[in-house]
Amino acid sequence: MSYMLLEILAEEAFKGNKPSSTFRAKSFIKVAIKISQNFNVQCEPKHVDNHLKTVKNEWGIITKLKNKSGFGWDDCLKMITVSKDVYNEEVKV
Repeated sequence: MSYMLLEILAEEAFKGNKPSSTFRAKSFIKVAIKISQNFNVQCEPKHVDNHLKTVKNEWGIITKLKNKSGFGWDDCLKMITVSKDVYNEEVKV
C-alpha cells in the first residue's frame, strides 16, 4: 500500500501537482480512490496525508542512522546494516 501511495504521489509531483512542500488536495483524493479500489478498504484523503507524514518521519530516521559511522544500507534487503558492537554502543547512548 505504501509503495502505491508513493508511486502515485511521485507521478503527481512529476505532473506539477506539488507546487511547494506539499501536494494539492486532488493528489490525495486520487491516491485515496486508487487505494480504496485496489485494496478494498475505505481510504480517505486525510489517511493519505497522515501516512505520508509517517513515511517522511521514518525516512528521516533511516537517513539519520545511515549517515552515522558504522551504519550502512543493504539495497537488496532495503534495510539498515550495522555490526552488533556498533548497535550495542548506539543503544547505550
